[in-house]
Amino acid sequence: MKVFLTGATGYIGSVVAEKLQQAGHHVTGLARSDASAATLKSRGIQVIRGDLRDTVVLTDAARAADGVINAAFDFNPQDFPATAALEQQVVTTLVNALEGSGKPLIFTSGTGMLGDTGNVIFDEETPLLVPEGDAGWATRGRLRNEGAVLDASGMRGMVLRAPHVYGRSDGHNLITALRAAGRATGAVPYAAGSGQHQWSFVHVDDLADLYVLALEHSQGGELYYAGVESGLRTVDIARAISEGGGQQGRTSELDMPALVEAFGTPFMAWSWVVNNQSSGQKAQETLGWAPQHTGMLVALARPTVPQRQH
Repeated sequence: MKVFLTGATGYIGSVVAEKLQQAGHHVTGLARSDASAATLKSRGIQVIRGDLRDTVVLTDAARAADGVINAAFDFNPQDFPATAALEQQVVTTLVNALEGSGKPLIFTSGTGMLGDTGNVIFDEETPLLVPEGDAGWATRGRLRNEGAVLDASGMRGMVLRAPHVYGRSDGHNLITALRAAGRATGAVPYAAGSGQHQWSFVHVDDLADLYVLALEHSQGGELYYAGVESGLRTVDIARAISEGGGQQGRTSELDMPALVEAFGTPFMAWSWVVNNQSSGQKAQETLGWAPQHTGMLVALARPTVPQRQH
């Protein structure tokens, strides 16, 4: 299968590309810079020049492929409305390009949209409680994008709601921010009174395997969570990151203003003060997904050297 993959040089997308190639698929990737294009070429990936804002490029690439995976997320923690608006534009463009084609489209979503899951481990049947007003606009936007993919006619639309991801490098989003805060302050922070909050994680290799399985075997209109390890406390996560980052397990319990200062952004700080748990059991039962990595705290505690992402 010829697969058009957005985000092919990113943390998740680069591993998805690798797994697709191992499964015998031909991958084309979007590159907005010479450096990204060179990286793709070195990995045997066909280059399509452009970025997520180029609707004509996205449309042509999607129609030329046998299937599409959108693993790109142009995340700007200082301007999340702009991030959300671009994501909606990308989803609309890809759906319009593929409707009626019978081709698969996988949209990468995330469990951040769930808000605080409390003591519940979410699965595909768990209802979302969307806050009213401005507090729920981000969740409503993500649900709208997911619905556009899942409800599209004449194509196989699928959504993967990934939890927080780790493995292979400095980590993804929150883990990267926690490592950076630890290097800057000498201790990895967690929010005062929230050290017992519980999270789910997935290793990037296991997540990439799920993309391939969904592309090859899932029916259209299917939503999948990808949580593997649940019940991981934020204080333990902070301690493990501190050990792996060279801070000898030192952590700091901060109030919210200090936490925002440590992260440099309110968005990341607020992301760290909730429960966020989900179960990938459906994917395991229906797609034969078999995650191989279940020792996240041990993995995070190993000494790491930050790797540069392209």
